[in-house]
Amino acid sequence: MPYIVVIFLFIIASIVFAQYKKGVQAPTYEILPVEIGNIIQTVDATGSVESAQEIDLQFETIGTVKTVDKQANDIVKAGDIIATLDTKNIDAQIAQAQANVSRAYADLQTLRAGSTDAQIQSYIAARDKTKADLAQIQLTNDKAIQNAQAAVDTAQNNLQQSQAGVTSQIIQDAYDDLAALLYTVQNDVAKALTEADNILGIDNTLANDEYDNILGALNGTSVTQAKTNYYQTKQKKQAFDLVVNDMSAVSTHASIDSSATQAKEALQSARELLFSVAAVLDSTVPVGTLSQAELDVLKTGVETMRTSIATDIVSLTNSIQGIETANYTVASYDIAYEKAVEDLKHAKQKALIDIDAYTAILHQAEANLAQAKNPPRQSEVAVYQAALASAQASVAQVQASKEQSILRAPIDGMIGKIDIKQGEYVTSQRLAAKLVNPDFQITVDIPETDITKISKGDKASITLDAFGDGIELSAITDQIEQGETVIQDVIYYTVTLHIEDTLGKELLNGMTADVVFYTEEKNNVIAIPQRVIKTNGIGKYVRILRNNVVEEIPVTLGLRGDGGLVEIVSGLTEGMNLIVKEIEE
Repeated sequence: MPYIVVIFLFIIASIVFAQYKKGVQAPTYEILPVEIGNIIQTVDATGSVESAQEIDLQFETIGTVKTVDKQANDIVKAGDIIATLDTKNIDAQIAQAQANVSRAYADLQTLRAGSTDAQIQSYIAARDKTKADLAQIQLTNDKAIQNAQAAVDTAQNNLQQSQAGVTSQIIQDAYDDLAALLYTVQNDVAKALTEADNILGIDNTLANDEYDNILGALNGTSVTQAKTNYYQTKQKKQAFDLVVNDMSAVSTHASIDSSATQAKEALQSARELLFSVAAVLDSTVPVGTLSQAELDVLKTGVETMRTSIATDIVSLTNSIQGIETANYTVASYDIAYEKAVEDLKHAKQKALIDIDAYTAILHQAEANLAQAKNPPRQSEVAVYQAALASAQASVAQVQASKEQSILRAPIDGMIGKIDIKQGEYVTSQRLAAKLVNPDFQITVDIPETDITKISKGDKASITLDAFGDGIELSAITDQIEQGETVIQDVIYYTVTLHIEDTLGKELLNGMTADVVFYTEEKNNVIAIPQRVIKTNGIGKYVRILRNNVVEEIPVTLGLRGDGGLVEIVSGLTEGMNLIVKEIEE
C-alpha cells in the first residue's frame, strides 16, 4: 500500500511540473510577411458559340423553284437574290396590267384632246409606235456599232500580234497542246488494255480465276471477239508507243501529226475492245464465287474507262481541228481587219440615217397629236384619271406578287443552309434557306453568386474545345440579361460576349467554349489570405507578431480575388508579420 501511494504522488508531481513548464514557455507561430502585390478577380463559366443573328427564310408565295442563285457558305449583302420561283403566269399578268395602263392612259389622252376616240387613238398609236420604233432602232444601232467596234479591236489586236511574229507561236501552241494530249491518250489506252486484261485474263492469267469458267456464259462468241480485239488493240498501242516515245520538245509538226494518226487508231481500237468486254460482262451471270456486286463493279470499271476513251477521242479531234484553225487564223487576220473596219463604217452611217428619219417621223406624230387635243371637262378627266390610277395600282399589285417569288437576303450575312432544289415545288411554310450573321458570339449562364462581379464591357478570354487550350481568343462582355433562368433550382443569368478576334480560326455554331471573365484587377496593393482574417463584435481583424508580442489589428477589406486572397484597404503595412496559426509542440 505505501508503494502505491508513492507512485501516485510521483505521477501527480510530473503533471504539475509539465503544466508549469508549458506556462512559462513562449508559444510558436506560423508567420506570413505582409507584401505589396497584385490581386485579380475572375469568374469562370462554360458556354457555346452562336451566330450573332440567324434567320430562317421562306418564300412569301407558292410555286416551282426556277433558280437557286446562292449556295451554302456564300457571303451575301442585304437585298441579294438567293433563289427565285417560276413567274411565267405572273409575267403574263404584269403584261396584261401594263397593257391596261396603256389603254387607260390612251383613253385619258383622247379625252383631253377633245377629239373622237377614233381620231385620238390613231394619233396616240402613231406617236407611241414611232417612239418605240425610234427607241428600238437606237438600241439596235448602238448594239451594232458596239459589236462592230469590238470586232475591229479584236481584228486589230490579232493583226498586230501577227505582224509582231506571234502567229507562229499560235500554231506552235496548238501543236504543244496536241503533244501533251498524246501522252494522256497513251496512258488511257494502256489503262484500257489493263482493264480488259483483268477481266479476260490474257496476259494476266490469274486475274479472272474466280469467274473464268462462267465468263460470257450466255454468249460464248463474245469472249472470242473480245480477245481478238484485245490483241488488235495491244498491237495498235505498241505501234503508237514507238512514235510517241520518240517525241520531244524539238519534234517536228509532221512527226506530231503522224503520232496523232497513230493515237486515233489506238483510241478507236481501245473503244471497240471495251465495247466487246462490256458485251462479255452483259452475257455473264453472277454464280458461284462471282456475286452481283462484284459483276457490277467490273461493269462500272469498264464503263468508266469507255468514258475516258470517248473523251480522249473528242479531245484529239478538237486538238487536230485546233491546229487547222490556227493555220487558217494566221492567213485571215488581215482580211478580217479590213472587213471589220468597213463594217464599223457602214454601221455608223446607217445609225445616223435611221435616227434622223425616225426622229422626223416622231416629231410629226407628236405635232399631229398636240393639234388634235382639246381641253375636256374636269369631271370627265377625274373619271379617266381614276381609271388610270386603278390600272397603275393593278400593275404595282402584280409586280408586288412577282417580288414575293424572289427570295432575297434581308441582312448582310452568310448562307448557312440551302434546303430547296431547282424544279422543286415549295410552299410559303417550307424552309428555303438559313441566313446567319458571320459574326459569332458566346453565351454563358452565370450563377447569381457571381453575376454582380460582371459588368458590360468586361474583358474575357475564350478557349474552345475544338482548338485546345493553346488557342486563346479575346472577347468582351456585350449583354447581361436582366431576367433570371432557373437550372436545377439554381438561379442563373445569361451573359453574351462578342468575340473580338478569331485569330483566323473558323468558328461553327454550337462549339463548346470555356470563358474566363476578368472582372477586376488591382496592382500594388496589400493582399492576404482570407483564412487569416478573423471577426469579433467590432469588425474584422488580423493578428500580427510585433517584438514577440501578439497584437490584434483591425482591417478594412477590399477586393476579393482569386486564390483565396482579399485586398486590405487599411490596417496593415508592408513588412508586418501576420500570424497564420499557432504551432503546437
